[in-house]
Amino acid sequence: MSAQMPSLLQDAGVPFDLFIQALTEQLDKAQAAMAIKARVGKMPLTFAVKDVSLDIRAFVQLIEDDVYLRPAGPGETEASTIKLALTTITKPMIEENAVNYQAEDPKFSLREALGDQISDDDQRRLERIGVRTVDQLNELKNTAGADVIARLSRMPVNRLQQALMKAAAPRVTRVERNGGDVPQRVHLNAPGLRIGRLPLIRAAGQAVPVVAAEDGQIVLAPLAMQLGCEAEVDFGDGEVAHVELSEGRIGRWNASSTHAAQPGGTP
Repeated sequence: MSAQMPSLLQDAGVPFDLFIQALTEQLDKAQAAMAIKARVGKMPLTFAVKDVSLDIRAFVQLIEDDVYLRPAGPGETEASTIKLALTTITKPMIEENAVNYQAEDPKFSLREALGDQISDDDQRRLERIGVRTVDQLNELKNTAGADVIARLSRMPVNRLQQALMKAAAPRVTRVERNGGDVPQRVHLNAPGLRIGRLPLIRAAGQAVPVVAAEDGQIVLAPLAMQLGCEAEVDFGDGEVAHVELSEGRIGRWNASSTHAAQPGGTP
């Protein structure tokens, strides 16, 4: 019978998450069919699937950080027994526990913000510990520290420090363009912002007024001639970054600001 199985199943099996998805999809179809039967037949009483338990004999292997299951064939007595118990979950429970992917601004995803500072493998390592955005990476660094991130994600420390430094650079999240004499507003996300200390910002040879700064956010009121120009953001103590005053732009640190990436340092 094994010769009749698809080559994918014969060699490696199927990813565990795809197996679960296929199984629940079949249960969804069964539930939908029973609902239709009850509505069309107008039956006052019918049945539904509440819990499903399965004992599966399969070989388990790890391929590029993904768990694969290969069903055991006749005579393969060394296969493992996997016990699965599926239960029901309501929509409010899903919304409460699922990851809100819409909260991630695509301009500031890990890949977009970190560029060549992070590989596909490193990105998967961070996603396994729940880090999918630059904001989450900065928040975890501030609460747990770089050493903890490196240990949990199993990322090389030097690459992690480079990624943390790039993630901590200021970036323009929004530009408000107002007509008439009302000045523009440029909103910066600045993880390097310190409590009680405003950064010094210059663009086009002139200072850029800071109208608000708190919780890692800076609001600027640049002149019209400064929009689109590269601004220098001096956080003090040698931490200087540059960022273009245009929506979606991600800044970079001066080469001398290398201590921003040190574990426990201020980004």
